[in-house]
Order: sequence, then structure tokens, then C-alpha cells
Amino acid sequence: MYPFLYKYFLVNKKVGIPGLGSFSLQEIPASLDFVKGMLRAPQSKIIFTKSEADFVDKSLFIYLGREMQVEEWQVAKKFQEFTAAIKSNLDSSKAVELPGIGKLQKGYDDELLFIADTDATVIPSVDIKLNNTNDTRANLVELYSTGENLILTEETEDDKLEMIIKHKEEDYWWVYALILALMGVGALLYYYI
Repeated sequence: MYPFLYKYFLVNKKVGIPGLGSFSLQEIPASLDFVKGMLRAPQSKIIFTKSEADFVDKSLFIYLGREMQVEEWQVAKKFQEFTAAIKSNLDSSKAVELPGIGKLQKGYDDELLFIADTDATVIPSVDIKLNNTNDTRANLVELYSTGENLILTEETEDDKLEMIIKHKEEDYWWVYALILALMGVGALLYYYI
């Protein structure tokens, strides 16, 4: 049951477990750190909201029925057994591991605690160090220092096209010189022979 629930969570960015609460995926946009010269990649953060409500999304049951290829009433029964197993583990002070999401456990005063899984990232992303000559992705943005301020510029496709054309013109000058030299040798041979 859990792999289908996890897949639903990744697609819809929210899933609720009746009697416990809901998990939601919050997007943190990319940011630029001028001081360190880093472009921080966008990240996703999993948030757990505790709720005692027994409301379940009907689209979740439709999705689970399609994925598991069973009737909707069978899905409801299996989902109820799944949530009952989670609640019984929590009631017996056992931690419930949800791979890729995190861990649920009871804390002091029977408070439900959520510890997000730091190893499993939803969207694997890497920060880019700007002006790094070894990293091919660093050529996207350049930082120029003008004393007090940093100026951010971005290379456009037109700039890259001009650079390609300029390199082609510079690289093939010798072909034209060779053609002219052969024409000169041919003219001398024609005149004297």
C-alpha cells in the first residue's frame, strides 16, 4: 500500500492519513547567494500537519483502485487497515518509518512528532558555484565585481551564436589562403607552360 501512497504524494504533493494528519510538499525556489557566488538549487520540503479529521480525498481512493486493480470498497478496507497499523505502532511507542518522507513517532505527552527524511530528496539538485572554470553549468551566469556592488549578467543564445560564428571565421582563414595560393601557382604554370 505504501509505494502507491508515496507515488500519489509525489504527483499531487499532498496526501492525508485519517486520524493522523497530512503530508504536503512545499517548494522552495532557487536563490542566488552573492557573497559566496553560489546559485542555490530549488528544494522541496516535506511538512506534516497534525489533524484528527477522518476526511480522505476521494481521488486518492480512485487512484489507489486503479493502481492496485481492485474495487473501491476493497481499497477503502486496505487503506483502513494500513492506517490502523500505523496508529497501533504509534500507540505502542514504536516509530513508523515512511521511506522517502520521514519518520512518525510519539513524543512526550503523547504528542505526534514528524522527523523529515534528510537523505531522501524528492528532487535531487546541486548548488552551482558561479565562475567555476571546471563546472560546465557555471557558464550560465557570471558575477562581476565593481568595487562595492556585484553585477549579475546572463549569457543569451545570441551571444553564444556570435561566438560560434566568430570561431568559425577565425578557424578557417587558412583555407582561403590555401585556395588563393593554389590559384596563383596554377596561373604561373598556365602562363609559362
